Amino acid sequence: MEESVAELEVEIALLQSARQKRSDYRPDHKHPLTGENFLGHLTFHDGYIDPGTVSRAHLRLLAYRDHIDSLLAFGSWTIWEGATHVGSVRIIGVGANNSFNPMPLRGTG
Repeated sequence: MEESVAELEVEIALLQSARQKRSDYRPDHKHPLTGENFLGHLTFHDGYIDPGTVSRAHLRLLAYRDHIDSLLAFGSWTIWEGATHVGSVRIIGVGANNSFNPMPLRGTG
């Protein structure tokens, strides 16, 4: 199975309990069905996110193609720092520079 890179536009909701702002951020992304973690790098449109707020970001997600397809179908998942839940991600668009042909998102067309 070959890994792919998904380029996504997302909204991040960072929990108030996160306690400090984040920028150039690489939390663990947890699959909502399997619980498997994925690597992902977030670049915030405003440069950072404060705890307890929502911000838009560009996400580069590294995972197997079928895992990316299922994440696109779910449309949202949680983010973690080790064993600590720090927020959630919601897909708002699919970027142009993907290493695969993403299926269209439901409800975005």
